[in-house]
Amino acid sequence: MPKQTHLVTMIFFMLLLCSGNAFATKPIQTTQRIIVLDPGHGGSSNGLTSSTGIEEKAITLKLARKTAQKLENRYNVFLTRTSDINASPQDRMAIANQQKAAFFLSFHLHHSPTPAAFFYYFDTPNAPSLKKATKATWISSAFLHSAENKKATKYFSQIFLRQETNITTQTRAMPIIVLEGATMPAILIEPFSISDLPNHPARIEILLDKYAQLIVDCIDQYF
Repeated sequence: MPKQTHLVTMIFFMLLLCSGNAFATKPIQTTQRIIVLDPGHGGSSNGLTSSTGIEEKAITLKLARKTAQKLENRYNVFLTRTSDINASPQDRMAIANQQKAAFFLSFHLHHSPTPAAFFYYFDTPNAPSLKKATKATWISSAFLHSAENKKATKYFSQIFLRQETNITTQTRAMPIIVLEGATMPAILIEPFSISDLPNHPARIEILLDKYAQLIVDCIDQYF
């Protein structure tokens, strides 16, 4: 009889674990704003590579994690990936839509030879026809928050210029596939060049800490 009781108990806890995994993709229940951070690339998509062999996918993940840690005391933060895997742009945005996020931020790097930061929001050459579409489509939904997207990129640019006076910033409207389908304000940022990465790992961490705080300041200012 004790053996049977032990077996039933084990089965019970296994079912609990399984049910927890099954509901892991349900929308977060919270009164805090939900922010989805999207570390660009991952898996077989390495992105840019520095002269010392550091891959963009590793830096975007580290930067997104550091940003999440600085945000988590007042926002509910969700990452589209937490390891070296690649997800399609549609899957990344579907996560944000499912979580009913208040803001979506995709992290990437650039390779400009001069100190710069770039901020992008979604737009296409045939935007007028899409905006007037009577039925929302995956692409046209990205226009739902056009004004907010422009506002967000403006705040990011202003704060970067205020804190990093030696850089130039640009905000651009582009048909960025990772921003398609957004039902919330969504932008893509390239805060610095991969060539700006220091050679020493400890100095890289310091640089990423600085930019993570800068991004947090931008998000706070936006809200």
